[in-house]
Amino acid sequence: MDSLTNLHTREHEEKTEEAIIFRRGLPGLGRNKKFSLYMIENNPLFYYLRSVDEPEVGLILIDPFPCFPEYSIELNEQDKKEIELERQEDVLVFTTVTVLGEGKLTTNLSAPVVVNAGRRLAKQVIIPERIGQMRTPLPFEAGEETAEETAEETGE
Repeated sequence: MDSLTNLHTREHEEKTEEAIIFRRGLPGLGRNKKFSLYMIENNPLFYYLRSVDEPEVGLILIDPFPCFPEYSIELNEQDKKEIELERQEDVLVFTTVTVLGEGKLTTNLSAPVVVNAGRRLAKQVIIPERIGQMRTPLPFEAGEETAEETAEETGE
């Protein structure tokens, strides 16, 4: 498969109506496997991934491609099989966001969340060669687009 680049489409920006399933769950989020994905209002880069079963559990995500245009990943056959990926145009890629305080934001480019939008299946993929990019600073501060407020709104 070709490297995945910005396949994020506007039709997926609205709140999803169906759960996205992480068959193996997500590291650090317990037994939660069903999540809803919400675009954060008035903030086109940020999303909130919230557990269906425990709404207080979730992650702030970002579409990494506008911030890091050179970013790309390749899925191995096992990853594609796990999310039943057959068509590259069904792929959405997000990275997790951490609010460090004082308006500093980082994202984890070494472990993107990959979603098969067609099948509503997802997984977090570990990219060993990007391990040094676990806390990559975002090229703006929280105050610029109120990401800190976003964290407060979502309970992060």
